[in-house]
Amino acid sequence: MTGLVRKATLFAVCGLLAASAAFASVPSPANSTCPPCFGLVGSNTGVIDPVGEFCVTVRDLANLPINNSLVVIDLSACSGLVICDNNEMGFTVDCGTQTVRGFTGAGGVICFRIKGYANNGPFGNTSPVNPYNCAKIYADGVLLCSPSVYAYDHDGDGVLINDLSPQLGDWLAGPPHESRSDLNCDGELLPNDWSLFLDMYLLNGSAENCLTGGGSTGKDTCGLIP
Repeated sequence: MTGLVRKATLFAVCGLLAASAAFASVPSPANSTCPPCFGLVGSNTGVIDPVGEFCVTVRDLANLPINNSLVVIDLSACSGLVICDNNEMGFTVDCGTQTVRGFTGAGGVICFRIKGYANNGPFGNTSPVNPYNCAKIYADGVLLCSPSVYAYDHDGDGVLINDLSPQLGDWLAGPPHESRSDLNCDGELLPNDWSLFLDMYLLNGSAENCLTGGGSTGKDTCGLIP
């Protein structure tokens, strides 16, 4: 009888340990880190602009990093934005779901650069417009955060000085047109945002985008997010 009790106890302990290990590997939004916002950028000679880099760190309920966790950036609710279907960083772009995905490495970290632009006319105020906090970042199916998304390029041919005009148009139009042009993510359009745009333009790191340097017009886009 004592032997049966010992075996039962051993099985119970093993079961608890196994359950604890499985539970610990579940991503924890509270312990993980992801950006409050990020920007769509272009590329230069096949390298996506590092200005657009943002990182996600996935940790479990015990605050331990989860390596090889599948992180998905879901842009399907970001109306009026366009992402490229090619990505020089090697991540998977799924045009059907408007997502970009990849796996965390050492320390549970993955860093993205997403190539794309806002579909905005020369004078701004073009609909549809992506709302603030339109993106969703998932790790292994767990929602970590809902960041906002902005864009430097407003027509898909790279960051040029003419992209400043649509941003000014968004400022004149007022809500809800700020989000795609709010480059410092403070919830409003101010001269600081235009200064950030000019910095990007002068650095020339996003000279190309979906519609340039990659074939005929429209070839390399996932299409407008409705």
